[in-house]
Amino acid sequence: MFAEIATASFNITEPRSADGARLFSCLVHDVLAFSMISRRLMFLLAVVWTCHAAPARAQLRIVSYNTGTGQVDGTQTARSGMDLVLSAIGAEVVGGIAKPIDVLMLQEQYTTSISTQSVVDVLNGIYGAGVYARSSLNAATSHPEGAGGGPALVYNTQTVELLGEQRSGSVNGSAQARSTMRYQLRPVGYDAAADFYVYNDHYKSDTGSENAARRLIEATNVRTNSDALGEGTHAIYAGDYNIQTSSEDMYQHLLSAGPGQAFDPINAPGSWHDNSSLRYTHTQSPATSSQYSGQTLGGMDDRFDFQLVTGEFLDGEGLDYIPGSYRAFGNDGTHACCNSPITSSGGASPAVLNALMTVSDHLPVVADYQLPAVMDVTLGSVPSMISVGAPIALDVMVQNIADVLVSNGADELDYTITVSGALTGGGLMDTAFALGGANTHQVFLDTSMAGFKSGLVTVSASSQGAANALWTLPVNWSVGGGTAVFTQVAGDDFDAPQNLISFSQSPAVDSGAYDNVNEGYGVFQVGSGAPIPSHLRDNSLNEPDSLGIVDVTTKSDAWFGVLNLKNDNNPTGEASATWQFDVSGASGLQVSIDMAAMGDFEAGGVTPDAFNWTYEFDDAGEQPLFTSSVDESATATYFLADGNPRTLADPLSMTPADGDAVELSNVFQTLTALLTGLGDVLTLRFSATGDGGEAYVFDNIVVEGLVSVALPADFDGDGDVDGADLAMWQSSYGVDDGGDADASGTTDAADLLLWQQGFTGSTATGAPVPEPAAILLATVAAMACVAAGRRRG
Repeated sequence: MFAEIATASFNITEPRSADGARLFSCLVHDVLAFSMISRRLMFLLAVVWTCHAAPARAQLRIVSYNTGTGQVDGTQTARSGMDLVLSAIGAEVVGGIAKPIDVLMLQEQYTTSISTQSVVDVLNGIYGAGVYARSSLNAATSHPEGAGGGPALVYNTQTVELLGEQRSGSVNGSAQARSTMRYQLRPVGYDAAADFYVYNDHYKSDTGSENAARRLIEATNVRTNSDALGEGTHAIYAGDYNIQTSSEDMYQHLLSAGPGQAFDPINAPGSWHDNSSLRYTHTQSPATSSQYSGQTLGGMDDRFDFQLVTGEFLDGEGLDYIPGSYRAFGNDGTHACCNSPITSSGGASPAVLNALMTVSDHLPVVADYQLPAVMDVTLGSVPSMISVGAPIALDVMVQNIADVLVSNGADELDYTITVSGALTGGGLMDTAFALGGANTHQVFLDTSMAGFKSGLVTVSASSQGAANALWTLPVNWSVGGGTAVFTQVAGDDFDAPQNLISFSQSPAVDSGAYDNVNEGYGVFQVGSGAPIPSHLRDNSLNEPDSLGIVDVTTKSDAWFGVLNLKNDNNPTGEASATWQFDVSGASGLQVSIDMAAMGDFEAGGVTPDAFNWTYEFDDAGEQPLFTSSVDESATATYFLADGNPRTLADPLSMTPADGDAVELSNVFQTLTALLTGLGDVLTLRFSATGDGGEAYVFDNIVVEGLVSVALPADFDGDGDVDGADLAMWQSSYGVDDGGDADASGTTDAADLLLWQQGFTGSTATGAPVPEPAAILLATVAAMACVAAGRRRG
């Protein structure tokens, strides 16, 4: 006997593409011994599902560093000792956190391919080939030969993704000295809600009103750009500011009100130059004697290098600055002030301090940032046999699985559990902390009546930017026996639909929108109804034909075709169709559709070719089912019925909601998508746009799922097979069909065997299930006694 115990599915909000978006690995334990009827059934035949999100690397170590490698005639690559500095930054323990650099914002890069690549090579030499990569866009500079270099970026490919890079600002002798570089980044394992931006600038150097004015121009450009991103944007403003006091106009402009308002994480305003009380902020210069040509000297007396942040990094939620982690690396505030070398500090080992003095004329500025929570949800098991009225609880385990070194490396996970269907006990709210293990909650199964039941557990996170923030988990169970089978529950083959409540299409069949042999939208069939448009039919066996899908010599049943939707009667080129199916009592649903396409499809233009499907349960909101796409860089070869190849550009592909893209051809392929959710009415919607001879055809819409099947030996209809049913069989044996389990029309020994095989309850005495042979002998003997008594009378 089979009872569906707990099944899990989940919502993924990021596009399914090479970037991963959201990747999941689900482990199935204790799979019941049932044949795998379909891919969906593999999902459903599990006693326990544990679904775990791929790990996201929590905590980010972000660094801004002027390496002084932008000289035209001097050094343009990382100097000896850079490996010691960068590895020491990764090994430094602050607040319990020590980790390799995740984002490294560099200044004075002659070019990204020379200077920045040399830093990438150093890091990959420490941590392994391919771990680090760089930006590719070079900043513009006001110097005709690029002297001084521009900003650039290096990032850890295992922890962050570089989504975009942009340079901005007017660069000339009276405006910005170099481009502002903006980078859009996303932590690995998260979606767009965790995106952040870094602005990397190297402001005009030197004192004087003219230089200050040029710095203000650059700060104004930065704020104009970041303000345009809107409220709620996480942004870091890093770089070499070349200022001596917080009162300078450019600094105050960065701190001015607006969507991109900047804040100093350490809140250390003042005149930093030669200020012993602020010497812990100083970043220039680590050297007092020249270590290489062109090095700026003067000792540790200025705070030139910064990481300012928007307020979104300081609200304690989601992506956030970790208090106490901001530091000028190697500077613990103990160096002799002012104008002494960094080697007079105790902020690192002597070897590291010496390296800081010899590889650059600035100190790196380092800060650690917490990442959003990562939610993982696991359902417990349900008993394989549930008696009517039995109190059964289902465990729901919720965990914050952010991959952290310490608990404050990730945001807390605030979440809510709700239930629907035949489940109760929702409305639960709780918080899970990283490294804190799983919180266990209970919801309850309705066991008040016998039968096959289902419900939905929904766990939603409200924490800012949380990964895997929505889980929808179907649960199915059987009360009082019974079984479930995976079968077709609805469909439309355009000949004999099953459980179809309604169907509509626009334009309607009788609208007159399509009356040309080169256009059409609707149901077609050879020898019946309207003529089949030429590009929908493959007539190559009868006449010369170069385009076509349906072989008119072999396919005689009905199907749905789409061709050349835009004309004077339908100027938008849009069309749609809607099916509503009765799927009440079914769960674990999937939809399969046979599809084919042929033509030179267009991805853009005024009327692009698009053929998309969605689904919806009981007006609960549409979700994607199949989504089309066009590869305009590819070609495809099609074979018509005559066997000759036709090669066309720009083929059409279709991507199921839970799968990978499939390139369509003029031969029907069956595509299947799994559905998330439950309901009584399933609505499928098809929408299309097109303008031209590109053809799309579909047939055989099939909806499959689990449905309850009554037990054949449940003679009294109470949902189980027990002693009461045995008594009914005995009283009906040889008399009537009251114990007829095999629908033979009589109650006989074969029905007794089915009773034993389907036994779910207890006998009247609580004794073990008796063997059929013994029962049969006793029954026959009893009947013989009755007969003998009648004869004696």
